[in-house]
Amino acid sequence: MSHADPSADLSADRLLELFASLSDEVTEALRGLDDWSPSGAKPGQYKHDVVADDIVLSGLGEVGLAVLSEESGVVGSGPITVVVDPVDGSTNGSRGLPWFGASFCAVDADGPWAALVRDLADGQTFTAVRGQGWAWDGGRWPKRPGRPSQCRQLGSALVSFSGLPRSHGGWRQFRTFGAAALDMCAVATGSFDGFVDTDRAHGVWDYLGAMLVCQEAGAVVTDGDDQDLVTLDHQARRAPIAAATPELLEQLVTMRLGWQ
Repeated sequence: MSHADPSADLSADRLLELFASLSDEVTEALRGLDDWSPSGAKPGQYKHDVVADDIVLSGLGEVGLAVLSEESGVVGSGPITVVVDPVDGSTNGSRGLPWFGASFCAVDADGPWAALVRDLADGQTFTAVRGQGWAWDGGRWPKRPGRPSQCRQLGSALVSFSGLPRSHGGWRQFRTFGAAALDMCAVATGSFDGFVDTDRAHGVWDYLGAMLVCQEAGAVVTDGDDQDLVTLDHQARRAPIAAATPELLEQLVTMRLGWQ
């Protein structure tokens, strides 16, 4: 006796609605959370990571979706896998720094399909669907460009880094904010001109949703070590680099290669 796959009828719009609803649930749960200390279960994990992960796994599992989560690994199987970081920038959250978010990206046989990244501190939300564009709700601070900058020269660029730059690369200014998904989405909106992972520190949950947002917004993304960024291997680590233009991306890649 066969059983219908409940995920088979999910559209991209329905997935985005589900991701938004789960982000709302996570936001409400974290607002009521008093203890943001380490969980003690594994290095780098906090109690708010566990709370958020439980909400996300339950909601995605109810509709038959496979999940690849930073906190839980791979759960379930099926034609659609949702790559999720329930709280990206967990250390920021634990310290009361308002730059942490939730990232979802549905992956089908053709790759990243539908993504949502939510800033859990101020509510801004980024969504994207493969081949259909992107959208951005600016939250409390909507007065930003709302599109990738046209920056083509590193010497004019404001660059966000994950990890420590080995030397000055010639940028105009830099920032290190500590939440890759939000940092990369800020390239899509023009707040940053580029983003660089300096030390191959990220799992696919950190960047995949933001990668689709950037691509649909017209920004460009690659891996600093020339590896495929689309992976469903929980152990894999990548070095995503995002830029407003192909010219700037080339300069950022060259800069990072010079540090190796």
